[in-house]
Amino acid sequence: MSFKANDSLTEQIAQYLEQRIILGEMKPSERIQELRIAAELEVSRGSVREALLILQRRHLVEIFPRRGAVVASIAANDVRDFFELWLMLFDRVVCNLAKNWQNDDLAGFFELMTRMDHCQRQGDLQGFYQHGMDFLRTLYRYADNRYLSDTLDDLFPLTQRCLFAILRAGQTQIARTYRFLEDLLKVVIERDEARLHRMVTDFGAGYSELAQASAEALQGRTLR
Repeated sequence: MSFKANDSLTEQIAQYLEQRIILGEMKPSERIQELRIAAELEVSRGSVREALLILQRRHLVEIFPRRGAVVASIAANDVRDFFELWLMLFDRVVCNLAKNWQNDDLAGFFELMTRMDHCQRQGDLQGFYQHGMDFLRTLYRYADNRYLSDTLDDLFPLTQRCLFAILRAGQTQIARTYRFLEDLLKVVIERDEARLHRMVTDFGAGYSELAQASAEALQGRTLR
């Protein structure tokens, strides 16, 4: 792993472990061996321990006295509770965008949609997922509330974990997600906040049910 100078060492270790958890390479309830990770990355055990504390705050790791750190599990109830909160926050940010966008603010979204469309046509799950996460990051700039922004940032790794599990269920879910974002942008252009709220509520309910039904995938099965 090559480290970037503009990020702290601890944050880079956290991001490395974070991606392994999100992609299912580290399984729920799997014990995280600090010494092995430290040797693998050629860093100190203290740096690994600090990174695990970051991941605990991001809901990807659980730390137990005398047992150490394990990958956090995601049961159906956890998924339901996550989506209930995340969809409320998502709805708020989307409505803020609809109310406040100006001039070329939406250009970046349309560029990402073009890339996502290309990925779905090519059957490129990883590319679609990455551009989808960039879509969310761009959207989050319109939170217009620092506490809302902080909450979305803290939830982002868990968001990635849940959405990746849904997308890897197959091409149908990729197409469904693309259509939703495409329709969402059309309504954002119209600044119709009431309709946006209905869209997010309806789509979110179905997405949450899908995620809960995909408990096996969310428990860490790797992509086939």
